[in-house]
Amino acid sequence: MADEKKLLLPGLRPRRHGGGRYVYLVRARRSGGLSLGINLDPQKTCNFDCVYCEVLDRRGLAREAGRPPLVAADVAGELKAALLDLGRGTPLYAADPLRDVCYAGDGEPSTFTGFLPLARTLFDVRDAAGFSDTPFVLITNGSGLDRAEMKAAHDLFAARGGRFWIKLDAGTEAAYQAVCRTSVPFARILANLADAARRHPVVVQSMFFRRDGAVPAPEEVAAWARRLRDVRDAGGAVAEVQVYTVARETMEPGLLPLTPAELSGIAARLRRDVPEFPAAIYP
Repeated sequence: MADEKKLLLPGLRPRRHGGGRYVYLVRARRSGGLSLGINLDPQKTCNFDCVYCEVLDRRGLAREAGRPPLVAADVAGELKAALLDLGRGTPLYAADPLRDVCYAGDGEPSTFTGFLPLARTLFDVRDAAGFSDTPFVLITNGSGLDRAEMKAAHDLFAARGGRFWIKLDAGTEAAYQAVCRTSVPFARILANLADAARRHPVVVQSMFFRRDGAVPAPEEVAAWARRLRDVRDAGGAVAEVQVYTVARETMEPGLLPLTPAELSGIAARLRRDVPEFPAAIYP
């Protein structure tokens, strides 16, 4: 396995595995170990411009301009090679099983046209490689989940061992714009989250951090919890709310991690307001 030591370094996550373009291997705290990532956007374009983004060159500083569009067969081939590599085992990874395969990377995967047929193919690749018990995860900002093929993909994930992890980083419009910096309406994100949670249980990922020395305001945390209560009241099911903080260098200066105690306080607010939704902190 190429560049094994680089995969263990703190800081930026590599976006390659064995010289490939779409598949990469990381140790992920929220996955609890090794995770294979699938990067559907090597051009580093995204409809969000989150202040905490770890793709430091995403805003055009080192874009991979002029590259050809994604080729599904290439993604499938890279995933197959990575799974076979992991299946053979190495001294470094022999005792560290693969926890999941995540659609993540440098852009927003839910806006990718052709996601559904690609997902079907990659489920088949996973099963043929002997990893049928390893779940697929879609890490998404939720902006494209109202598309028909993404609704069908959610059904596919539920049927074949997968889950949608949907981000919710704010409780108010002002905080949403300050953190996510996007033209996508906050109302669409909230509606898509509730709709997906009604279809199948989802995981919610919520990023909190210290910005220019300030921690999240209590009223903002309360508003965030109310948004999740709205999901519950609309009939949505949430398997876990991941309350986490920055762990690597980010695009914007002045962002620092919250302490475990501060994260626990945010999780405690959710447990008080929406006890039906399990909350876990990831310092």
